[in-house]
Amino acid sequence: MLVDQVLGSLTSYIRSEGLCPGDRLPSEAELVNRMQCSRNVLREAVGRLISLGLVEARRGSGMFVGTTDTVRSCALLLRSSLTISINNLIEFTEFRRALEGYSARQAATQATDAELAELGSMATAIDDPDISREESLTRDSAFHLRLMEIGGNRLMAALLEALLDFMQTSMDSTTATPRDIDTSRQLHAAIMDGLIRRDPDAAESAMELNRQHTVNRLKLLTKTP
Repeated sequence: MLVDQVLGSLTSYIRSEGLCPGDRLPSEAELVNRMQCSRNVLREAVGRLISLGLVEARRGSGMFVGTTDTVRSCALLLRSSLTISINNLIEFTEFRRALEGYSARQAATQATDAELAELGSMATAIDDPDISREESLTRDSAFHLRLMEIGGNRLMAALLEALLDFMQTSMDSTTATPRDIDTSRQLHAAIMDGLIRRDPDAAESAMELNRQHTVNRLKLLTKTP
């Protein structure tokens, strides 16, 4: 779908330009030209990001990358009104790709040996067969947040942390019961392999496989009667 493509292009643009929470986005006319799409398609894509607090529209000033406050406000509103939908979660994972793809690349080249060892221990702990499903999800979140911190962009880490409610809901909706420990272990092992080999492309690709696994399970849920 064209809107989904533009959504992905927007989040990739934010990452590639190194924009941080609160930074101004180009004008609508500039984005239409850059994304090679119609105004209606762009507005729908931007509207999705605004609905999650990931973009903020300020009357008379333009559009800005969302801050922890805008994300937290939207998260609380959605949670309190019970309107978090599968589509909301799929949109969130698209933005998550931009954040975590960037952090994986950065960590592959910047992380210290001690930090990689820490991440390795955290990744292994996620799939401990003796812990509960809920504890596994908590450890999974902690791993991804720590990787973001190590990636070197504290503002992005703060934004991802503010999105934790969405992430937890997403993983809770897509984690098999009982847990598929083997698949989870393979996905996290691939991320660690890219990091340990200091290969940014491999680390980012492994992170994308992890995200795509979540998206695939969410799409299956949309087909459930």
